[in-house]
Parts: sequence; C-alpha cells; structure tokens
Amino acid sequence: MGYDISDYQKPDPSYGKLEDIDAIIKGAHDRGLKILFDLVINHTSHLHRWFKDAESSKDSKYRDYYIWRPPRMIDGKRYPPTNWMSCFQESPWEWSEKTGEYYLHLFTKEQPDLNWELEHVRKHIYEEAVTFWLDRGVDGFRIDTSALYSKHPFEDVPILDKFNYEQPSREVQEFGPRLAEFLQEMNRETFAKYGSVTIAELGGDLTTPKVVDMVAQKQGKFSMAIRFDLVNEDHGDFYLMPKEVPLSTLKRVQAFQQELADPSHDAWLCNYLENHDQARCISRFADDSPEHRVAVGKMLALHMVTQSGTLLLYQGQEIGMINMPKDWPIEDYKDPLTQIYWQNVQKAIKDGRDYTLEQGMQGAQKLARDHARTPMQWSGESQAGFTTGDSTWMRVMDSYKEINVAQQEKDPQSVLNFWRKALKFRKEHEELCVFGHFELLDPSNEKTFMYTKQAYDGDHGKALVALNWTSEPQSFQIPESLKGEPELLISTVDGEKGGNGDLAPWEGRVYLFK
Repeated sequence: MGYDISDYQKPDPSYGKLEDIDAIIKGAHDRGLKILFDLVINHTSHLHRWFKDAESSKDSKYRDYYIWRPPRMIDGKRYPPTNWMSCFQESPWEWSEKTGEYYLHLFTKEQPDLNWELEHVRKHIYEEAVTFWLDRGVDGFRIDTSALYSKHPFEDVPILDKFNYEQPSREVQEFGPRLAEFLQEMNRETFAKYGSVTIAELGGDLTTPKVVDMVAQKQGKFSMAIRFDLVNEDHGDFYLMPKEVPLSTLKRVQAFQQELADPSHDAWLCNYLENHDQARCISRFADDSPEHRVAVGKMLALHMVTQSGTLLLYQGQEIGMINMPKDWPIEDYKDPLTQIYWQNVQKAIKDGRDYTLEQGMQGAQKLARDHARTPMQWSGESQAGFTTGDSTWMRVMDSYKEINVAQQEKDPQSVLNFWRKALKFRKEHEELCVFGHFELLDPSNEKTFMYTKQAYDGDHGKALVALNWTSEPQSFQIPESLKGEPELLISTVDGEKGGNGDLAPWEGRVYLFK
C-alpha cells in the first residue's frame, strides 16, 4: 500500500508501466503543474531484492543493507535484542529463522529498516530511489519518516508498562546522532543539484528550534516540514484512544505552528488538517451531522486559507468528505494500525485496565487512518464513480450519494465551490494569508476562534479572521485595537454585510482594516 516498496524504479503492474508515469509527469509539466513523489527510504519491502538476498545468508553482499542482531536469552527463552516498541505497538524486531538473527523494522515486519550508517548503502539509496526519479522530471518529494534514518544505540528503554515486554520508545527512534549528517549529504547529492522542493515528515511534538534546524535554508536539509503537533492532541493514553481537546488547545497549537513563518527563522512550514494518516477533519474537529457538515467544511476551508505556510489539501477534503459511519464494524477497518489497536484495547481490558470496548470503538470511529482511505467520491453512481468494477479494497462510504464531486460541481453553495473561492481569495491576499504575521485573540474563548494576519512589511492593512467553532450562533466583538471601518473580504455565509453581530453556526468571516 505504498510503504513497503519492492522496487523503487517500477510501478506495481496493476497501476501501469513506467511509461505511464513518464506521460503523467510530461502531461503535468505541459499544463504548468509540478509533480511531487512520496519518498520512502527508511525501509524497503521484505520482498525487495536487497532484503531477500540479505535474509538468505549472513554472507550476502546485501546483508549490511539492513540491521541484524542476535537474540537475547532470558531464563532460556529467546527475546528480541531490545525492549523497544514499534509504531504499531509491538516489537520492532522480527526473528529470521534462515540466519538465526533478528532484523529491525520500526514499522511492520514487512518493512525492514535500511542501514544508513554505511556510506555505500546511502549512495545506493540515492541512486536507486532519488536521482532515478529526478532525472525523469519529478520536481520534488514528500520525505516519509525523515527523522528516523540515524539509529540510536540499541539499548533497553525504561519500563513504563509492566504488562508488556515492549516499551514506548519513540524517543530513541527519532533524531539519531548522525541524522543531520545524513540529511545534509542527501540534499547535496540529490535535491540541491535539481532545485527540488522537499517536504519533511516530522513526527512527534517538536520545539520550534528543532523544526527550524530541519527546514531553515542555511541548514541544507529540507524546504519545509509536516508536523504532528495538532493531530497528536486528541490521542489519549495509547494510539487511537480518544481524548477531548478544547478549542483553546487547538488555538495554542496553531499559534505555535504559525510562529515558524516568522522571517527571522529562515524557515517554512506546511499547514494541513487532513492527510492519508489522519481522519476527516469535519468529523474529527467539528460536527459532521447532515445539518452542519457543509457549513463546517466551508469554515475549516477559510481557516486553512488564512494560515501562513504552504497549504496541503487532501483528496476528498475539498468536497467535505466525512468519517466512516458509526455502524460499520471493526472488520471494515483495514489499516493494520487500527487492527493492532483493537487487539490492544481487548488486551488492556483483559489485563484489568480501566477501558471499555465502547471507548475503544469510539477511538477508531473518530481517529483511525481508515477514514481517509475510503474511495474518493466522484459521483452518485455505482461505487461512487471510483471504479467500474464490482468492489473496492475498502467499502465505499454510505455518504457518496450526498457528498460527491459531480453533485457539487453544479451547486454554487457547495463545499467544493467554496474551496475554489477561498483559494482564489488566498492568492489575491497572499501577503496576509500566506506570509502574514499571526496574532491570536481571546485565547481562552472555547466557542470562537479569532486572530489577525498582518504583512511583515506593514503594508496591505490587517485582516481579522473570526470563526464560530460551534453549532450555535455566537456573538463577537471586533477588538477596539482595530481602527477604522472594516471591509468584509469573504464570508462562508452569503449576504453577510459585515460589522459586529452574531456569527451563524460554524460561520467564518475575514475583515480588512486599512
């Protein structure tokens, strides 16, 4: 499914041929578009020729391309080399019977980690997975798990959970001692030579200096970064266990992220609410009920287009797709991470922890990655117009007849057409929206989200963004510090004339003060 790559230079035959990719790249360039590829180089598939050869013998010329360790024997029983826990909440060490050693996989066992410590391995990765595509015209990459390439010493971590051998160990899996060296070398050898745009995926909750170190131009690593600060907030004690997050917390995190756009950092950031690893933002952060989901989709669109940085819009977000129905059983969740989570919920209950199956299911219903991976809803026809086949790898959402591209193309009040309007607005006011200084107002208010955007050169006036984050009308007052007559630039509700007054449920407005 995209992350266990068995051949970096050929597409899966079910998707086409290399010539088809060349045609897509050329077609995009002919239309003034640029192409970014996902770059997955922390690990390969266990079916990659390197790993199959490496696992066959300790004398394989590819043996050192991966990370192998002998077992640890405790009371006559075989254990993995460390007590680490992978992101899938199991041991990241897999026993290989063929050669009597464990190999490291920070993700699933089908995704063995590459050994970046050796120069010849790194050079082969650059040649095989990066420059091959740059030579074919790819304009840049979103770099998967970009902080994991350098490994920390393979030593046990403290025991935090007496019920398990595997222990939470994210802190020893990221930002290893040679990471900066590896990233700067890769940039020099590949991206910088082609003028590529690079988007680093940075997991965890990171301080501003740590992120700046990864994306400041003088550091020579990446162009910008995807951070997890916002999307980590509503996870509870363990993966997918839900936690209520007040609006004031979302405000604080957004303000923290916007700080990166300050020119003094020589850095840049991405802003997003959805991607392939996150649930649908309307369901997750707001209200996906039939009476409010359209208003919410527009309000969140306006929020996104008034945030500094490079905006990332995920497929289906532009039509306001929502999470899977709550009556779908856990068997309809296909993501391995969700299924492992469900097993852990059942184990936690059996171990006597204070959880319930209902709580566990609520977590999957709100936060699972599966919600972003249902078929794109193109029309109200069979299989949502996604395929002429009889079935899809995941069920088509029940909402496809009400939420689809074909229907929204014809509706001037649709989420899709508001996104078009909002993106045009963002381009017309890029000094404020894309590059402007963010200042949060009324941070403790749990019902409205208000902030100003002002160009750093002091020109172009100051924009006030007012968002109602509830399903009820909310009054708001324009701050006294904003002088002059406000000009309403855009609203999610047609016919609004501007000035003080109630915001409709989930309404958003932007005023300009000159």
